Amino acid sequence: MSASKSEGLVRSIIENRSVARAAGIVGVLGHLVAVIVYIVLPGLEVPYPALFVFEAAWVIVLIVSIYSLRDHPWRSVIVPLLGGRRTIKKKILGEHYLDWRG
Repeated sequence: MSASKSEGLVRSIIENRSVARAAGIVGVLGHLVAVIVYIVLPGLEVPYPALFVFEAAWVIVLIVSIYSLRDHPWRSVIVPLLGGRRTIKKKILGEHYLDWRG
């Protein structure tokens, strides 16, 4: 398959509104999984006042995904994935900084 054919295929998938809407819905449902990363796991390791930061981060990611669902539904898929990855990375770095052995 040539590069122009594959670009055309990807473009047609991205521009298809029903596929984009389904992807956006999957992204918003991904926030149910993101609750584990943003609230449950940090809640087991950090004191409660610091947990407000994780809860605020989850709310911000949720608002951005819902806001971008209409105009940019693919962003609703990417935002929870990148946000969750970043939160896990910061949690791991914090554990190493505090010299916690898990």
